[in-house]
Amino acid sequence: MITANLPWVESPFFEEILKTKKLTDEQAKLVNDYHENGYVVVPGLLPQSLIDRVRDDAEKKAFNPDFPLKTQRDATRVQDFWLVSEATKELAAYPQVLDMLELLYGRPVVPFQTLSFKVGTQQRTHSDTIHFSSLPARYMCGVWVALEDITEENGPVFYCSGSHRLPEYDFSYIRKTAETTTYENYKEYEDFIEKIVAANNFEKKKFLAKKGDMLIWSSNILHGGSPVTKEGVTRWSQVTHYFFKDCYYYTPMLSNMVTKELYLRNGLVNIKTGEKAEQTYNGEKLNVIKTAKNLYKLTAKDITGRLLVGSIKGIFKKK
Repeated sequence: MITANLPWVESPFFEEILKTKKLTDEQAKLVNDYHENGYVVVPGLLPQSLIDRVRDDAEKKAFNPDFPLKTQRDATRVQDFWLVSEATKELAAYPQVLDMLELLYGRPVVPFQTLSFKVGTQQRTHSDTIHFSSLPARYMCGVWVALEDITEENGPVFYCSGSHRLPEYDFSYIRKTAETTTYENYKEYEDFIEKIVAANNFEKKKFLAKKGDMLIWSSNILHGGSPVTKEGVTRWSQVTHYFFKDCYYYTPMLSNMVTKELYLRNGLVNIKTGEKAEQTYNGEKLNVIKTAKNLYKLTAKDITGRLLVGSIKGIFKKK
């Protein structure tokens, strides 16, 4: 069978691969919807008792300024609350969620970041791939869980169905120059993506969720936060981001995608195990060469098994 170096649900040979899978009707609907739309909605999977514990921790600790946190916190979100909240960690690594993601991607799951939200972000349209990407590509996804009912008033998440098929847009598409970018340049990316939405006539579909509903989205789907229309309302929710095994993990926003110098996420921890996630390329350990602060180039082994150094001298060796 012809394969592609992509998750099978995003493969150009998806239909052919699907025929080889022994899936239940429910599983078949899940993978077909995900392949077609770039997202799936899963209601009723998560215990309400767990949802209540996650929200209780968020209210009493995450957004309590008197509760000490070492991770990033502001009035809207708290990053990596799983480090101090067992309920948040349990939700991020909930076994049936991991099983579902492993079905979709065909690899063991690496939950690596949680974001806890009190109110709607009203965030502009973006793809997670600008923040989190992988080699091989597209082995990343997000899971958004409603900790209360979500209505038009409290700024629901929106998504652009089918947009996951777009290229993984980074600054090599946006700029003609080759300098390395920082988050100070992020608005340029947002402006570009809004033009992409308009050029493709994508509809921004709102996710009006019930408490406990789960939205799984693929790494490259365009999404954001709708306006909050009622002052003072909350939008309690949790997002967990997931990579998958046997990849290198990096941040395109902070990489130089022209020169292929990658901002590798070397400190990434697997939430499920608490251990540092090993990075490989389809199981192969590559040579990592530091080129600048936090930037690296990857080089492979030559046919003799020796690691190439990424230089002209290394490419044109004497015979």
